[in-house]
Amino acid sequence: MTMMNNGSFKNIGKEAIVPESTDGIKIYLESTDDQYILRNWFSTFNFYDKLSFESVSKTRGDGGCQLVLKKVENSQLKAFGIVDRDILLADPNFQDSLWWEIDDEIFLSQKPYGEKIFVLHRWELESYLLHPQALAALVAEKQRNDATSATDIAKLLCEDEDNMVAVTLLSTIPAKTGAGQVAEPFMWNKSGDELKQAIHDRLQAHSDVIEPEQTKIKNFAENEKDPIHRWHRLSRLLDGKRIMYRIDDLLFSGKIKLESELGALGRHVATHKLIDPALINWLEGIYHSAV
Repeated sequence: MTMMNNGSFKNIGKEAIVPESTDGIKIYLESTDDQYILRNWFSTFNFYDKLSFESVSKTRGDGGCQLVLKKVENSQLKAFGIVDRDILLADPNFQDSLWWEIDDEIFLSQKPYGEKIFVLHRWELESYLLHPQALAALVAEKQRNDATSATDIAKLLCEDEDNMVAVTLLSTIPAKTGAGQVAEPFMWNKSGDELKQAIHDRLQAHSDVIEPEQTKIKNFAENEKDPIHRWHRLSRLLDGKRIMYRIDDLLFSGKIKLESELGALGRHVATHKLIDPALINWLEGIYHSAV
C-alpha cells in the first residue's frame, strides 16, 4: 500500500480520497483524517499490507458514517468499516440503549451494524487523541518543557469535566429533539452557571431534560478517583470536537489549537502505544481470517 504525504502526520487534513483498489481487504472510514491517522497508526503492524484503509468522504459532514455502512453493504470486495460511536446517537434504534452502554465488553459484543462494522468505543476517532499522555507529550513538544505530566493534564481535564459535559449536551439533546445544530465553538470560553444558562437558553430545554442527560454522561466516569483513569472512562461520551476548544484554553491559553495538532497527537498515541486494543484485535482478526 502506498503511503500518502510521505507518511508524515504533519499533513493531516490534506489526505486525498484514493480510488478504490481491487487488492486486499477494504476498511472503509468516515473521513480522510481518519484514513490518514489509521494508516500511520498501523503502518508497522503485520496486517498492514493486507488491509486497505480507504475514506468514503473528505469530512464527516458529508454523512461519512452512513456512507461507510452503504459501502460495506454494497461492496463486491471483501470489505469492512469503522464508524464513530456517535452514529448510535443519531439512530433511533440505539440512541436510548446501546449509546448509553457503560460496560465496554457488553458494548463490543453488541455489533449493532453486523460483524463487518466496528463501532468505536469513544464519541469519534479524535477522542482517542485526547489521552492525557499524548497531550502531555504535545505540551512538552510545544513548550519545550516536560515538567507537566500526564497526571497533571488529567487533573486539569477532570477539574473542568462539568463544563465538558455541559457542552456535550449541545450535541446529545438536539440529536433527540430535532433542534437545530449548535456551532462547535459555542461558549467555549464560558464556564459554570453562565455556561449552563447559555446552553439552557440555546437548547430551549427544560431542566427535567438537561439534568438526567448530564447525569447519564457523568456516569461514564464510573466513580473513578484516579484522574487519568477517570478521564479515560468519562471521555468516551464527551463530544471530542467541542471539548477540544476548552482543552486549547486549559493547556495553551488558546494560543495553540488542537484541531491543527491532530497529526502530532496521533503520533504520540502511536509512540506511547495508546491505540485501542479492541480495535487492534478486530483488525488482526480480519487479517487472520484472510491468510
